[in-house]
Amino acid sequence: MGLFGTKNPKTITDTEFSWKENKIKITDRYVESSGLINFVRVPKKHIETVTYEIKTGKVAMSVDINLIGKGVVLGSIAVGLDLKEEVQDWLLEKLNLF
Repeated sequence: MGLFGTKNPKTITDTEFSWKENKIKITDRYVESSGLINFVRVPKKHIETVTYEIKTGKVAMSVDINLIGKGVVLGSIAVGLDLKEEVQDWLLEKLNLF
Protein backbone atom coordinates (compact mmCIF):
# COMPACT_ATOMS: atom_id res chain seq x y z
CA MET A 1 0.00 0.00 0.00
CA GLY A 2 1.02 3.59 -0.27
CA LEU A 3 3.13 5.45 -2.74
CA PHE A 4 5.19 3.75 -5.41
CA GLY A 5 8.61 4.89 -6.52
CA THR A 6 10.76 4.59 -9.60
CA LYS A 7 12.31 1.44 -8.17
CA ASN A 8 8.99 -0.43 -8.40
CA PRO A 9 6.77 1.38 -10.91
CA LYS A 10 3.20 0.37 -11.62
CA THR A 11 2.42 -1.82 -14.60
CA ILE A 12 -0.98 -1.87 -16.29
CA THR A 13 -2.01 -4.38 -18.97
CA ASP A 14 -5.35 -5.85 -20.09
CA THR A 15 -5.13 -8.59 -17.46
CA GLU A 16 -2.87 -7.20 -14.74
CA PHE A 17 -2.48 -4.10 -12.57
CA SER A 18 0.65 -4.18 -10.42
CA TRP A 19 2.53 -1.76 -8.20
CA LYS A 20 5.35 -2.30 -5.73
CA GLU A 21 5.03 -5.94 -4.64
CA ASN A 22 1.26 -6.04 -5.26
CA LYS A 23 -0.71 -7.46 -8.16
CA ILE A 24 -4.35 -7.65 -9.26
CA LYS A 25 -4.83 -10.18 -12.04
CA ILE A 26 -7.90 -11.02 -14.13
CA THR A 27 -7.94 -14.58 -15.46
CA ASP A 28 -10.62 -16.29 -17.54
CA ARG A 29 -12.53 -17.17 -14.37
CA TYR A 30 -11.25 -15.09 -11.43
CA VAL A 31 -10.12 -11.72 -10.13
CA GLU A 32 -7.10 -12.44 -7.95
CA SER A 33 -4.87 -10.22 -5.84
CA SER A 34 -1.53 -11.07 -4.31
CA GLY A 35 1.42 -9.40 -2.67
CA LEU A 36 1.89 -7.31 0.44
CA ILE A 37 -1.70 -6.03 0.33
CA ASN A 38 -3.71 -9.21 0.77
CA PHE A 39 -4.81 -12.29 -1.11
CA VAL A 40 -8.26 -12.36 -2.73
CA ARG A 41 -9.77 -14.72 -5.31
CA VAL A 42 -13.31 -13.99 -6.51
CA PRO A 43 -15.11 -15.64 -9.46
CA LYS A 44 -15.62 -13.03 -12.22
CA LYS A 45 -19.13 -14.20 -13.03
CA HIS A 46 -20.40 -13.12 -9.59
CA ILE A 47 -19.01 -9.56 -9.67
CA GLU A 48 -21.64 -6.93 -10.50
CA THR A 49 -19.82 -3.72 -9.56
CA VAL A 50 -16.62 -2.35 -8.01
CA THR A 51 -16.54 0.34 -5.31
CA TYR A 52 -13.90 1.83 -3.05
CA GLU A 53 -14.14 2.59 0.64
CA ILE A 54 -11.88 4.91 2.63
CA LYS A 55 -11.56 3.93 6.28
CA THR A 56 -10.22 6.53 8.66
CA GLY A 57 -8.95 5.61 12.05
CA LYS A 58 -6.97 7.16 14.85
CA VAL A 59 -3.74 5.55 13.68
CA ALA A 60 -3.97 5.24 9.90
CA MET A 61 -6.20 5.61 6.87
CA SER A 62 -6.81 2.68 4.53
CA VAL A 63 -8.56 2.24 1.20
CA ASP A 64 -10.30 -0.96 0.10
CA ILE A 65 -11.57 -1.79 -3.37
CA ASN A 66 -14.77 -3.82 -2.88
CA LEU A 67 -15.90 -6.44 -5.39
CA ILE A 68 -19.68 -6.58 -5.05
CA GLY A 69 -22.23 -9.11 -6.29
CA LYS A 70 -25.94 -9.36 -5.39
CA GLY A 71 -25.48 -6.55 -2.85
CA VAL A 72 -22.78 -8.43 -0.94
CA VAL A 73 -19.07 -7.65 -0.70
CA LEU A 74 -17.44 -10.74 -2.24
CA GLY A 75 -13.90 -9.56 -1.54
CA SER A 76 -11.86 -6.47 -0.68
CA ILE A 77 -8.48 -5.47 -2.07
CA ALA A 78 -6.38 -2.97 -0.11
CA VAL A 79 -4.84 -0.23 -2.27
CA GLY A 80 -3.09 3.05 -1.65
CA LEU A 81 -5.07 6.28 -1.47
CA ASP A 82 -3.31 7.47 -4.63
CA LEU A 83 -4.45 4.43 -6.68
CA LYS A 84 -8.07 4.01 -5.58
CA GLU A 85 -9.81 5.57 -8.58
CA GLU A 86 -7.35 4.24 -11.15
CA VAL A 87 -7.72 0.64 -9.88
CA GLN A 88 -11.52 0.97 -9.65
CA ASP A 89 -11.77 2.31 -13.23
CA TRP A 90 -9.42 -0.39 -14.54
CA LEU A 91 -11.45 -3.18 -12.91
CA LEU A 92 -14.78 -1.75 -14.11
CA GLU A 93 -13.46 -1.48 -17.66
CA LYS A 94 -11.76 -4.88 -17.82
CA LEU A 95 -14.76 -6.65 -16.26
CA ASN A 96 -17.12 -4.84 -18.69
CA LEU A 97 -19.09 -3.26 -15.85
CA PHE A 98 -19.18 0.34 -17.14
